[in-house]
Amino acid sequence: MKYEVTDLTKVRRRPERAIYDRDLVHSILDEALVAHIGFVDDAGVPRVIPTAFSRIGEDVVIHGSTRNLLMTTLAKGGRACITVTLIDSLVAGRSGFGCSMDYRSVVIYSSAEVVPDSEKPDCLERIVQDIFPGHRIRDHRENELKATLVLRFPIREVSAKVRDAGCLDVEDDYASDRWAGRFPVSLEIGPAENCPRLGPEVVIPEIAAGLPSRKK
Repeated sequence: MKYEVTDLTKVRRRPERAIYDRDLVHSILDEALVAHIGFVDDAGVPRVIPTAFSRIGEDVVIHGSTRNLLMTTLAKGGRACITVTLIDSLVAGRSGFGCSMDYRSVVIYSSAEVVPDSEKPDCLERIVQDIFPGHRIRDHRENELKATLVLRFPIREVSAKVRDAGCLDVEDDYASDRWAGRFPVSLEIGPAENCPRLGPEVVIPEIAAGLPSRKK
């Protein structure tokens, strides 16, 4: 299935790289750990804030303090532009203009919906499990929940853009004596380093051996 192309999501620069496939969009969002959220605050100042996020079904979900400017501004229903980028390789071309990156990116235009208090604990647990599958946490305290806003952004207006081309030099440059190639880039998550204040009774869980790959 594909997302509908709108005036906002239509890719105009290198449109052949645009993809609106739902599964691909989901896979990019699921692999990423950080989204950059652009919005305009109440003073008319444009801001772009990086934040952890999760995809829950057809929503992007974030959480933060009830005093956080990003959260409080968007909780009023303001529009946001959410971007996620995964770098797959650094491309060294034969010229400066031939140097590039292979990447997968997603851009979403959406307005926030405040997650009601009754759904907060489940939403926060799902965010934790998305980043740390199998991690056991204590129950949230009431004061923690009251001090936290959870926002969800419906994924409706969205586009993905992908470059997986490696070196694309000017035709004349292929005969030159300059080297060209690409360097694969990946995110590695290593074994855990135990908190130095772990009590002697704490059993080290399997998750400490390493988290699974983010690629899905």
